[in-house]
Amino acid sequence: MDKKDVIKITLELIKEKKLEKTSIGEIVKRLDSSPGNLYYHFKSKNDIYKEVLDYSLEEITKYLDRVKTVRNKKNYLFALTRMLIKTFEEREEILFFLIGIKGSYYLNKELDSPNFLISFKNALLDEKVYMGNEKLITLRLNMFLGSIYEVLYVNKLVNNRNLNEKEIEEIYMSFWGNDLEESYKIYEQNDLIPDLSREN
Repeated sequence: MDKKDVIKITLELIKEKKLEKTSIGEIVKRLDSSPGNLYYHFKSKNDIYKEVLDYSLEEITKYLDRVKTVRNKKNYLFALTRMLIKTFEEREEILFFLIGIKGSYYLNKELDSPNFLISFKNALLDEKVYMGNEKLITLRLNMFLGSIYEVLYVNKLVNNRNLNEKEIEEIYMSFWGNDLEESYKIYEQNDLIPDLSREN
């Protein structure tokens, strides 16, 4: 038995049956293995979910790493937003798990600031782009992620449709666009940064 097999089968079962209804027995049955073999690798259901969480966040980070080639921060933030949405649409088993685990008693600590949001935070904290307070940025990132979960739950998991480019742009503008536009205007007026909107 491989840990990755347990993780992938757990994600499949959670998508099919929801978090609360996914049992150790069903995981073992799907693996065609024994409970003892499973407990050799994991002490409890909590341990399985922690591994699934780590795997999920690593997978999302891999997708987001693809946009690192975007040169200016304004486009970078939009590219991150778009890639996060597309990742959840493509990997809906991860979306389903993260929505289910949020606030769940299966994890000792609430999933409040996933690692993959560090890229967003770094883009927002860049002194030439966003001068906001770090705690407020963290709060805003959590609100952003919560909204993404909600929008994609309704569109992808209930209505089985992906967001179109216009909808993604609206999400980006509602969370980051207006503030960044204002920030750029202020800096441009003071000749502190070049007009990045003209870059290719």
